[in-house]
Amino acid sequence: MRDARAWTHAALFGSLWGTAEASLGTVLKAAHVPLAGLVMASVGVLCLLTVRRLQPTVGISLVTGAVAAFLKVFSLGGLVLGPAAGILAEAALVELAMTASASSALGAVVGGALALAEAPLQMAFTAVVITGPEAAAALGKAAQTLAAGLWFPGASPLAVLAGIAAVSALVGGAVGGLSWRVAGRVARRLRGSA
Repeated sequence: MRDARAWTHAALFGSLWGTAEASLGTVLKAAHVPLAGLVMASVGVLCLLTVRRLQPTVGISLVTGAVAAFLKVFSLGGLVLGPAAGILAEAALVELAMTASASSALGAVVGGALALAEAPLQMAFTAVVITGPEAAAALGKAAQTLAAGLWFPGASPLAVLAGIAAVSALVGGAVGGLSWRVAGRVARRLRGSA
């Protein structure tokens, strides 16, 4: 009989992440809390890295993300492309980083950086694809306003988006490293109680 603990962990942490997305994420979005997406992506990184540290099985991050995406879609009452795509992309990037690094702390930092950098890029891409040229023009204007407010009046919209993604990646790397440490503590406690 095959050991099902890895997939049980994936279902558990995917459910935790999906529930957080459906509850906390919805409240943060409804309250128009700034950087709510960054907070929710950080929760996702924490869940993904914890499950990967507990069960270093290839593909476990993808299964965890699929469970979370299913719960997010189910909570919304129908398929909403943006949130589901973002969750699946985050899980895929963490899976790629962790598989490439053989589930190491470096992979956790890189995975966290990639996952959080993906969020603003995915948001801009989704807005442009769904809304079209009007969204691109509005995003460009908002980016130029933001750049002017941050003393970079000549920055192009793409440069602003790249800057936001770079700052998100730095935060993501820190979240990835912290999540790896938290996951290590969880793993030690579980081994101690076993």
